[in-house]
Amino acid sequence: MLDTEFEKILLTVLRTSASETPLEPDSDLRAAGLSSIGTIDLLMRLEERYGVKFPDSALNGRTFATPRALWDALETYRAKA
Repeated sequence: MLDTEFEKILLTVLRTSASETPLEPDSDLRAAGLSSIGTIDLLMRLEERYGVKFPDSALNGRTFATPRALWDALETYRAKA
């Protein structure tokens, strides 16, 4: 289950990318406007907020494909922190 802080961070980054697309758990983040710069911004915000470090192996298109995929990865790394 996505939490409200996660959704807020995600929407902040996407709105910066000028997307006004409604966001669902399985929405395509690239289609919603997530750029490569936005991905880095999102990564930094999530790492800071949740106190996690995404390993280099997680920095790929699958991890950042949808809100659900990103949340699942975040939960995995939170459990290891």
